[in-house]
Amino acid sequence: MKFKPFKHLVFTLIFALSFSTLAFASTTGTQVNKTVDGVKSTLTFTNEKLNPGSNDFTISILDKNGNALPNPNLKVSANMDNSTGMTGMSGMSTDNKPMMIALKQGSKKGEYTGTVNFTSTGKWIVKSTFNVGEQAKNIDVNVAVVKKAGPNFLIIGFGGVMLLIIVVAAINKKKSIKS
Repeated sequence: MKFKPFKHLVFTLIFALSFSTLAFASTTGTQVNKTVDGVKSTLTFTNEKLNPGSNDFTISILDKNGNALPNPNLKVSANMDNSTGMTGMSGMSTDNKPMMIALKQGSKKGEYTGTVNFTSTGKWIVKSTFNVGEQAKNIDVNVAVVKKAGPNFLIIGFGGVMLLIIVVAAINKKKSIKS
């Protein structure tokens, strides 16, 4: 009977520790706003940090009143920024060619979704080309692609230490009751 509160405490701690990393995870994503000639572009990636590989995004093109542009003929491309002349560093190479990104209509009018596949780390330029009336406009957005971070060993280590303390306390408690 004395073990019931202790068992509940152990199970509660194990349950809480298993979800503790989810509590610290960020769900905000990366958002970049840019305005050119009264046209506002908002580029939002689902991830907070952009990593090599597939990255989903949403782009919206709105006029100065916040209304969707009629028939913007939107095209989006991504290209590695080679303006620094530092090819050969961190995956940067001269064979990084601009890639056209297929877009789908988003959930709102004037909003489009797509997936960009960054081939390497470094500075990338996401270029959107669209029509305002009969005039072509461009908006370039600079984004940084970083290496994927591994598991957070600090949190894993803390959880392991807490679990070890709980197990040692349970064993010592069991030994003291038998004596």
